[in-house]
Amino acid sequence: MGRLAGIVIAGGEARRFGADKLLLRDDQNRTLLDVVCSGAASHADPLIVVGPERTLSVTVMWTREDPPGGGPGAALIAGLALVPADVERVVVLAGDSPRGPLCIPRLNGALATNRGVAATLVDAGGREQPITTLYDIAALRDVVAAYGDGANMSVRRLLDDLRPRGVIGVPDDVGAADDVDRPDDAQRLGFRLDL
Repeated sequence: MGRLAGIVIAGGEARRFGADKLLLRDDQNRTLLDVVCSGAASHADPLIVVGPERTLSVTVMWTREDPPGGGPGAALIAGLALVPADVERVVVLAGDSPRGPLCIPRLNGALATNRGVAATLVDAGGREQPITTLYDIAALRDVVAAYGDGANMSVRRLLDDLRPRGVIGVPDDVGAADDVDRPDDAQRLGFRLDL
């Protein structure tokens, strides 16, 4: 298998949460975003974070979607623009899903052993999680070429466009799809609310 890059989407406005939830801290005083990036960095190089710059314990490349606030589709496209040409696969993760990196080996294995162009996490309710997906980068670049900057484009649409070439569903057995949308999510996942 070839080189794997990572894109962490971290530019949302956290309207439902009411504050910058990516700065929440766990019992080791790590921010939510740092937990995600540290986990992803052990699998992916380079690691690209799309969102406003914050302090992290790992080295990442930073970028922003254009326009800022353009949504996860625009963020994915902005991150993809920084992925080096020799990378064969890219994993896309949400900055507010602390267990997201735990599924990278399973997604990678599913894509390596099946004929397809994307391996996506499927949550306990049977829903695909397009922001927790590992893509064949050539296929992904081919599809996003038609979207321009991707402003207000759904990432789910990318999976739908790739489906004829093979989208592999990988059951979530580690809670990787569990994200922080509300204060009770943060507490349940072990993050303090004292921002």
